[in-house]
Amino acid sequence: MKIDQIHIGLLDANKAKPSTQNLVENLGNSFGSMLEDVNQAQLAADQKIEEFATSGEKDIHGTMIAMEKADVTLKMMLQVRSKLTNAYHELMRMQF
Repeated sequence: MKIDQIHIGLLDANKAKPSTQNLVENLGNSFGSMLEDVNQAQLAADQKIEEFATSGEKDIHGTMIAMEKADVTLKMMLQVRSKLTNAYHELMRMQF
């Protein structure tokens, strides 16, 4: 799932005035989808590495692209997690 899709999903959820529970579920589903995308990119990179090591044709470019894609998706997911954690801590420090 792309960041734009997460943003649009949260905006659509806000239009219907959902409860906090619904927002948390939407965020959890979005984060779960991001984890699945990271996993798929990592599996694709692993497959490319295996193909590179075992096949007669050496596709170094495709292998490196798959590895970088997996690396970038993981780093993006970790940044989103970090931002969400920071936002949570900021909310906990607020006094109502």
